[in-house]
Amino acid sequence: MVKVSIVIPVYNRKNFLTVCIKSLLAQSFEDFEICLVDDGSTDGTGLLCDELAEKDTRIRVLHVQNGGATYARQKGVELATGEWVLFVDSDDTMPADALQRLFQAASEDTDIVVGFCRKKRLWGVNRLSPACYRKLLIKGRYNISATCGKLFRRTLFDEYTLRTPREIVMGEDMLMNLRLAFASSKPVRLVGGNSVYNYIQHGGNITHVFKLTADYEHIFHKERLQAIPEEEHARYMPVMIYRRLRMLRRILRCAQKDNTVGELRTSVFVKELIADIHATRYAFWRYPHWRLWQFLVSAGK
Repeated sequence: MVKVSIVIPVYNRKNFLTVCIKSLLAQSFEDFEICLVDDGSTDGTGLLCDELAEKDTRIRVLHVQNGGATYARQKGVELATGEWVLFVDSDDTMPADALQRLFQAASEDTDIVVGFCRKKRLWGVNRLSPACYRKLLIKGRYNISATCGKLFRRTLFDEYTLRTPREIVMGEDMLMNLRLAFASSKPVRLVGGNSVYNYIQHGGNITHVFKLTADYEHIFHKERLQAIPEEEHARYMPVMIYRRLRMLRRILRCAQKDNTVGELRTSVFVKELIADIHATRYAFWRYPHWRLWQFLVSAGK
């Protein structure tokens, strides 16, 4: 059994994949396999995957019908044989010492090792309690809810870990991370210092074309609740309210530009958020943005 399985979902990334794989094969840590999952590519990427596999025995390829990145990751985990799983996007790269640094932090005392995509000072804090990690995931702070740049113990995964509706096109990383976080009761290890992951931005990234809406946030919150055990909902509801307030600020700014504030005021997303604020007696000072609260007061009338 190899120590680490690197799972890479690939869809129409012929122009980026070779650079990605080259950075992985140059890792100073060598006890790994690469699981390439061709998600029904139509631009020759599938053929390129096979060609790369012929050049290095550590590369394994699986071709599947197009089902989206989350589906491809699930198939990659099923293909994986390593003790740990690491996700990499096919248009990104990793510094040569990244895998070594991540694996050095892995031990029997943890199931999750978190690296960062930019230089990070930890100020002596190299581990988080499960509860603290879960709250940071929900808040979406410090890019900690990203899928890549982390080691996950493979035994954490089950058939539901990566089961996400296809309409969830933004935030699916958080849902997977939450399921894995609640599957473990061990502290989470952090790897500070230089970044372990190079996130390459280009015009095809979903973050550049996605438009956040109240309807989408309503659907996403339902999926988030399903990712968190029901008996834990009350404990983490204040953090979920904080996250939804942050999203509402963004949505409200767009609504003001589009002259759709009235529609937003009557949306299910806003009505459910107000109900949860009342039910938990959520305090204004936890998210002190006066204009946002004025909007919520008007929507609650």
